[in-house]
Amino acid sequence: MNKFKNITTQEAKDLLTKDNYLIDIRDEDSYSSSHIDGALNIGNLDIHEFIKKADKDIPTIIYCYKGISSQNAAEFLISEGFTEVYSIEGGYELWPK
Repeated sequence: MNKFKNITTQEAKDLLTKDNYLIDIRDEDSYSSSHIDGALNIGNLDIHEFIKKADKDIPTIIYCYKGISSQNAAEFLISEGFTEVYSIEGGYELWPK
């Protein structure tokens, strides 16, 4: 995969049954208030540290508020050598609570 893929919340749930990274790129307050179980809160300040330590071949799922910013983040991770990156369509807003 040399381009990220947009996926539905159901597709994301199916992927979460496997070994992967789940990244929440929303601000720290939003993450602290509520987030998807198992998600890492990673922002602009700590993304490079994550990239240095991450296994770039593990599926990486990214979400934001509405699924727009996560596409930019997914594209960035692809450019950094990640091989399987997904952005959740509709973001956290559409995640079943």
